Amino acid sequence: MRTTAAPVKRIEIVKKPTVLLIDDEESIRKSLGGSLEDEGYALVTAQDGASALDIIKTQPVDIVFLDIWLPGMDGLETLKAIKDYNPLLEVIIMTGHGTVNTAVQAIKMGAFEFLEKPFSLDTIIEIIRKVQEKRQITLQTMRYSKSIRPDNRDVLVGESQVIAHVREMLSQFDSTDDNVLIQGESGTGKELVARLIHYASRHTYRPLIKFNCVDFNQDEIERELFGYHDDTHPALNKDGILNTTSGGALFISAIDVLQSAIQKRLAQHLKASGQQHQRLRVFASSIKDLREELKQRQMSEELFSCFNPEIICMPPLRKRGGDIALLLRHFLTYYCEEHGQKDKMIEDEALEILTQYDWPGNVKELKNMVEKIVVSMPTTSITVNDIPRSVRSDRESGIEKYYVRYNSLNEAEDAWKKDYILYHLRRNNRNIAETAKYLQIDEVTLLDYIKRYGIVLVSGKKAYHHAQRTLKRSMVLSGRGLHSGIKTGLIISPLPPNSGILFGNISDGETIPAHVDFIESTEYATSLKKGTSRASTIEHFLAVLHAYRITNLLIKINNEVPIMDGSAVDFCQLIEDAEIEEQDATIEEIVISERYTVGEVDSDKKYMIIEPSERFIIHYTLNYPRPVGRQEYTFMLDNEQAFKQEIAPARTFGFLKDIEALEKKGLASGGRLNNFILIDDEKIINTELRFPDEFVRHKILDLMGDLYLLGRPIRGKITANMTGHTHNCSMLRLLRENIQIN
Repeated sequence: MRTTAAPVKRIEIVKKPTVLLIDDEESIRKSLGGSLEDEGYALVTAQDGASALDIIKTQPVDIVFLDIWLPGMDGLETLKAIKDYNPLLEVIIMTGHGTVNTAVQAIKMGAFEFLEKPFSLDTIIEIIRKVQEKRQITLQTMRYSKSIRPDNRDVLVGESQVIAHVREMLSQFDSTDDNVLIQGESGTGKELVARLIHYASRHTYRPLIKFNCVDFNQDEIERELFGYHDDTHPALNKDGILNTTSGGALFISAIDVLQSAIQKRLAQHLKASGQQHQRLRVFASSIKDLREELKQRQMSEELFSCFNPEIICMPPLRKRGGDIALLLRHFLTYYCEEHGQKDKMIEDEALEILTQYDWPGNVKELKNMVEKIVVSMPTTSITVNDIPRSVRSDRESGIEKYYVRYNSLNEAEDAWKKDYILYHLRRNNRNIAETAKYLQIDEVTLLDYIKRYGIVLVSGKKAYHHAQRTLKRSMVLSGRGLHSGIKTGLIISPLPPNSGILFGNISDGETIPAHVDFIESTEYATSLKKGTSRASTIEHFLAVLHAYRITNLLIKINNEVPIMDGSAVDFCQLIEDAEIEEQDATIEEIVISERYTVGEVDSDKKYMIIEPSERFIIHYTLNYPRPVGRQEYTFMLDNEQAFKQEIAPARTFGFLKDIEALEKKGLASGGRLNNFILIDDEKIINTELRFPDEFVRHKILDLMGDLYLLGRPIRGKITANMTGHTHNCSMLRLLRENIQIN
């Protein structure tokens, strides 16, 4: 009797994926991570975006679970960085307070799923299963993977002859591994060209690292590029960028500032790298004519020979005027998409002004202007009035006035020459030698022009004017709302000149100017409202921007600024970590020329006085029952460090009876022992004071924040007695009515 063998079952063993969990809360990492490990998944954890990227670049990861609020880089920025590095890696966004708009934005950026906390382990397991199914389908159908550029909107826009020539050169370079020199004025797109060549080459997935020489002194440049090794102090050893980037590409900005010794060492390194299998490709840029630098022996022949002899010359925007309209349309589309705005169009009269403007800051200036308009303008049609005054200037009163304001051709020529010389003197920090060299005249001739046109050279800024300021990079800070109690945070991003301080809603992209016109409430904290968007508890962060003179910044929040430890110390550190960038435009102080008073001036009453002074001074008197008592403090804002030491550490305080009243209103949910000084009838019950007079210092902190809602720093002396947010804002409105403040 024959027996039929039972069919052998084919068992397919599928390796469970490696999961990377990114969350700054240790409790989440332990609880969720432990559950995943119990289910048999290999787990890696990170508490911020930077360390997560290091993990992704150094070890295999299959799936990423990413919290939206992270220190350093927020979740959306980390998502973009992950997708830039590996577009095929699936990322699931997690948040404690999700909204439809935030979810849509995350999905548009490539997130696989958007989860709102709390969620069950079953939900996590189901998502992982879906990711695995997608990976299997992809592996079965995909024969090869094509290089994907970091941003498909990164293009060289233009149809002019000079741009066509640049584009032709790019096609030659992307098929080689040659080192490339790029020159052109500031803002012409030198870094963009380097990116385009690199990401069109066969090494598209290798990293492209940027190194800007002007950010370092010569000793620092040498250490950063080549590293530092000391056998006696091995802990101080550091690998240089040239070694760590081996096999990738490096963009060296402002190569012309390198000293000859560093140029020689760099040349030797590049020649040695050229003999290696994993060679380093270098792109280098300069605002100077590199062949002229070679003739003047400012650039060594040895270093020059390490690059392709063909130099890519980026033309200034004034020499490619026909491309301006195309660039405007490109950047409008780019930033409308970036900020979640409806598409905008430019009216004909506005377009005429923009296409006839010289754009001294080149494409970068145009790009910054477009971003400012998109962020700050709610309408979909851009008119002449929406164009910054610095651009429309003389044309805003009509073309006839533009031509007839001078009585003769000589007068018009002299006016133009004066403005031209002034512009380049400012651009070169009033350095006579550098300015004369750029203008291609000798120093004696330049000094004659200065005398002829009555140009006054002063050291530093003009009195009562300051350079506008923003930050060099975006930053993220997470915490909890004082009143809401939910986990929240803020994302700060640089803005171009004349943008102002804007609060943005992280979920819908709507913005609210930090201005007195938008004050909604001053009860317990200062809140702004525009349309359906709110920005609450803003005074501490505004006080820091006031002290550091930050004038252009986008602050994305989820309705409320986090309270942190009740003081402004963390905000100061955030600004310093982001680094301040001075901008070309200036902002004028509000100079108090007469006395203004709010309230009745009496020692037993609440009042505030502001009067003329050569400095910004606040004298505040506080008189509460024990244990606070009477406190007085005078603060002079000489610099940001004085603010950071004397005022920023002072924390929010309140009486126990006030907390009970707030709780009845559904507020104060975020009050915790470490972010609020709590006082009963006899003593401070939850902390030790940082200063004996911490309470009055905190009142000054609040006042400085509220005062910045005028949009500009103030030069005057303020005397305040027992006042709060309501009096502060009454003074703002009084000043607004009596002084011409935009």
